[in-house]
Amino acid sequence: MSNREMVKEMTKDEVIKIMLDSINSDNLAMCLQNGMSEEEANKQIEQSQPSLVFLFGNIYDKLKAASLF
Repeated sequence: MSNREMVKEMTKDEVIKIMLDSINSDNLAMCLQNGMSEEEANKQIEQSQPSLVFLFGNIYDKLKAASLF
């Protein structure tokens, strides 16, 4: 099965979760690298989740509308 076929079988929520997991991991690493405590970083990451879900949902919809998957 190609990557494109795998994406077609994934739900919107599954795709958004992958995007969230990726950006949250990167954000945590950058925060820690810049001297922020893990507790503070996780707090800020948690606060950003509703906005990120909204933004990633819009990105997903635009990619879908463009028939990219």
